[in-house]
Amino acid sequence: MKNRVAARVRLVPTLAIIGAAIAIVAVGSVVASDHQDTPLAEFNPQFDVNDVYAFPAATPGRTVLVLGTSSPITPAQTATRGFGTRNEVLYQLKIDNTGDAVEDIVLQFTFTGNARNQRVSMQGPAAPSRTGTMNVLINGQKELAGSTGQILGLASDVQLFAGPREDPFFIDLEQFFRIIPDRKPESGPLSQIPETPTASSFREPGAAVDFLRGINDLAIVVELPTAMLTNDGQNPRFGVWGTTSRRR
Repeated sequence: MKNRVAARVRLVPTLAIIGAAIAIVAVGSVVASDHQDTPLAEFNPQFDVNDVYAFPAATPGRTVLVLGTSSPITPAQTATRGFGTRNEVLYQLKIDNTGDAVEDIVLQFTFTGNARNQRVSMQGPAAPSRTGTMNVLINGQKELAGSTGQILGLASDVQLFAGPREDPFFIDLEQFFRIIPDRKPESGPLSQIPETPTASSFREPGAAVDFLRGINDLAIVVELPTAMLTNDGQNPRFGVWGTTSRRR
C-alpha cells in the first residue's frame, strides 16, 4: 500500500446530512473531490467526504480505494483530530458492478476511541443489508480491525489503513475564494482572506499558491483483489462512491 496518491480531481456536491462523492472506474483511474462546501460540512468535518479515489495497485490484479475526510487538518491539529466514533458516523465505500447505479458491494468503517488512539473496524467487502443511504451495518460478515495509523490485513488478501495523510487537493484556494467569495469558509484562516473585487481568474502558474501544501486529511485506504469488486471479473467496469451517515 502506498502512502501518497496522485490523481485528477473534479468537484461534486455534498449532501446535507449524508456526505457523498462518486467515481466511475474502468479498472483504471478516476476520482471525485469536494472540500467543506457547506457550513454544515465545515463545522462537522467528520461527515465531510473530501475525496474518493480508485486506481490500480502496484501489484497486478489489485485495486486501491480511498475515502478522504475532515480536511483541512494542520500539522498541529493532527494529533488531536480523529474519525467520528462508532456511535456518531458510519463511513462507507460502495461499489456497483452491474451498471444500475445501486451498490452491489459495500465496505463499512466504524471507529472507537479518540484522536490518535482510535481503532478501526471494517465490515466487508460484502453485499449490503440494505441499499441506498440507510445507515445499516452489515452483520456477521468478514471483519478486519485494529489500530489506526497501521497497515492491517494481508498483502495477498485485503489490506486497510486509516489515518492522517497529506491532502492531495491541488488548487489555489486563496484566489478561488476571491473569485467566488460566497464559497469562503465561515471560520479559520481561509475566512480571513481579503476579498479582491477585481479578481476574475486564477493566478499564473508560477504565482499560484498551493494553500493546502502540508495540510492533512483523514484517509481510509483499502487495497484488495480487483476480482472482489468486479464480480470475479465478469464486469471490468464498476462505479465507486463514498458516503458518511449519522448513526441512530
